[in-house]
Amino acid sequence: MVIGLSGNTTWDPSIITTLAANKSITSWYPDYFSYNPNNIFLLVLERIINNSLHLIGITSYSAFIMILGMISYFLIDVSIFILFIALKRIFNCQVSILSGIFTWFLLALSPLGVIPYSDILAFLISCLFLYLYSLSVNYQVIVSVGILSGIAFLVKPSLIIFDVALLIVKLFDLKQAKKPLKAIIIFSLSFLIIYVPFNAYKSHNSIVRIDSTKAIPANHFIAMGMIGTGGYNNEDVLANHKIKNLQERKKYNNRVIIKRLKKFGVAGYIKFLVLKQINNTSDAGFGWGMDAGQNYLMPFGEKISIQRITRKIYLNNQSFVEINWNGWKIVNQLVWTLALAFMIVATIKANNDSLILKLTILGGFVFLLLFEGGRSRYLIQFLPYLIALSSFGITQIQANKEFP
Repeated sequence: MVIGLSGNTTWDPSIITTLAANKSITSWYPDYFSYNPNNIFLLVLERIINNSLHLIGITSYSAFIMILGMISYFLIDVSIFILFIALKRIFNCQVSILSGIFTWFLLALSPLGVIPYSDILAFLISCLFLYLYSLSVNYQVIVSVGILSGIAFLVKPSLIIFDVALLIVKLFDLKQAKKPLKAIIIFSLSFLIIYVPFNAYKSHNSIVRIDSTKAIPANHFIAMGMIGTGGYNNEDVLANHKIKNLQERKKYNNRVIIKRLKKFGVAGYIKFLVLKQINNTSDAGFGWGMDAGQNYLMPFGEKISIQRITRKIYLNNQSFVEINWNGWKIVNQLVWTLALAFMIVATIKANNDSLILKLTILGGFVFLLLFEGGRSRYLIQFLPYLIALSSFGITQIQANKEFP
């Protein structure tokens, strides 16, 4: 897939890789990182990889993109292994094996890794969270969770929903709540050790100039998540760009939120949320081709037969992505439908070990309903919890034959 599908896009991933490769984005989207400073961490990581490749004589942009794709699939494999170990400790070997099978079908055999972005890194972080959760609680584990949470917040702030779920679980687990204040202080300091220095670096980095007055406020994403399918809305983005003052931008978005809530009414908003939840969860392709068209993915020149084969499966007319893959997606959709069904079984059956999964998933769903969503790609960051809960549901059916 890396050899056959790697190429250019005109969306966020290519903006980041272009600047990471020391190429200019001035004529394209010069203020991108001022509007979206949350992607600076990914930019820095990719710039480090690009500079390292230059040291060994690899300077081609296409080679850079393909190596990023290889790293993505390597991280998926590592994540599956970490998830296997974690779930074997939390539940049993059967749950861990089933989770590995689900992950291979839904992510490892999908084309998502060929477009470098934060989703795969977020998937790895969620697997690491579960691994740390599987360990006996001590101060080394607390420090590790704090450091990982700091990194997670820089990659995708929504990843720390796991921390909120963990706090709720531990509040009800009195045996584990020894010296809770000390544990919270250690966690907070570990988090800040990562977050504060990088935040300072972000404002004074040597890669791209950041104008903090242009940053898009959080309530913009709430407002954008209340129109259409609840996903990206270009009119909202342009309206925010036109407002030069940050505080005025926040006030504008608050007015938009209130206006849209009044237009919905209670019943209308509930109906909108139901439809948005369907959009957020129903696609087993996790958004591959949702921005369909010739600019979604333009593969590098075709040279060998493996490129023709992969493009026939995942692309339309060998040149760009189509919303529905040529046949293969039906396999993913069937697997995902089964996974969703088994999640329901696991939700019905009460079990303390699965509480952390349920709370994190619930928090993730609420987050995607309130903020920009509208497509299943945003679920990748929560996929380890969803897959683990589904696998647990299968074992519950086997353990309880009389379950209807």
